[in-house]
Amino acid sequence: MQPRPDRLDVYYGSDRVGAVHDSAPLAFEYASTWLEAGQRMSLAAIPLQPGRQATPEVQAFFENLLPEGELRDYLAAQRKASTLFSLLLAVAGDTAGAFVLVAAGQTPEPPRYEATTWEAIAAILAKRSASAIDIHEQGDRISLAGAQDKTSLAIFDDGVPQLPKGTSPSTHILKPNIRRLAKVWHSAANEAIVMRAAALAGLPTAEVFYEPRTEACVVRRFDRQLRADGTLARLVQYDLCQLAGTVSDRKYEKEGGPGLAACADLIRRYSAQPAVDLRHLVRWVFFNLYVGNNDSHAKNLSIYSVPGQGVTLTPFYDLLCTRLYPGLSPEFAFAIGGEVRPGEMGAEHLALMARQLGMQPRFLAQQARDMADRVPTAIDQAAREIAPALTPAACTLAERLVRFVSTTTKKLAARLTA
Repeated sequence: MQPRPDRLDVYYGSDRVGAVHDSAPLAFEYASTWLEAGQRMSLAAIPLQPGRQATPEVQAFFENLLPEGELRDYLAAQRKASTLFSLLLAVAGDTAGAFVLVAAGQTPEPPRYEATTWEAIAAILAKRSASAIDIHEQGDRISLAGAQDKTSLAIFDDGVPQLPKGTSPSTHILKPNIRRLAKVWHSAANEAIVMRAAALAGLPTAEVFYEPRTEACVVRRFDRQLRADGTLARLVQYDLCQLAGTVSDRKYEKEGGPGLAACADLIRRYSAQPAVDLRHLVRWVFFNLYVGNNDSHAKNLSIYSVPGQGVTLTPFYDLLCTRLYPGLSPEFAFAIGGEVRPGEMGAEHLALMARQLGMQPRFLAQQARDMADRVPTAIDQAAREIAPALTPAACTLAERLVRFVSTTTKKLAARLTA
């Protein structure tokens, strides 16, 4: 048996950024070569300074790279990894953003892929477990943040799904139906329609398609960029919990996570186009309210750096209508002017939200009206586009979704802009 490493090296391309040490709390130390080179970036909110750091910012950056909740528990049991370092060692090779974690002394390996079929993936998804995670072999170190069962795939010009091996970068994320919540049905169709509706409504949104054999929403990764030589570049990306130094089990505002004012402050601090991104932020809030997405927390907002474009908000992701399902939280993830119940929100809450964000109430009301004008048409068109790929039961979900969103948008917009 190989001795267990007590350190993970963090790489950005071929450059070693630093090392994660097996300690409690987790410790990180920048490499001297990284600190000495000019114009080096920090890892999210971890200060660029010498010496070991075992701060909340370190915990937040690395912990937010991992799955959450029951999926993390499943991985911990499957990989016999009970600590944060052990989980990073077991699965956090290819993660969200630009950085690769490898055992001390190793370097990132050349990309390798194994061709598969949608039918083969569907057969694995039919098992009763965290089935999307199980698509990859235990030697593959793939980690996707979030509480939903999902996995990484690579799909190139030939359209054949491929499994990234080791720490190889992927191009897409496959998100099958949520099965561990009995009353949540056809979540993949829900997400595919709502994501497509967001794009049709004018929001910058990750590209998606609905894959019928696996009954999954497949999302194109925006933190990967195809180079001219056919290889994949990893783009620097941080979610707002990482930038705020907040671990994922405190991602909701009511648990101490970033509220809208804190998110706006982070955008002003990091974005190269803060006015544009702040407008996107408030339009995203209204879209989520209208489509009934109560799970739109700070971890579902990220910034990234695209070569030649600077640092901006990423396209939006993880959008679906949670209010369609009984038993899920009736409260919005963010307080709007102190109110978290969408049915109780009105113009006075919008005015207070404007003051908290440092914006004019008239501007927010204008954005609320404009998004309300767009959403009903967008959700109807999105459902019609995706319907041919859906089963009859999923079509029923789509019909209910369109009716719910259209009704909710009309009622809520009338109160917000009264």
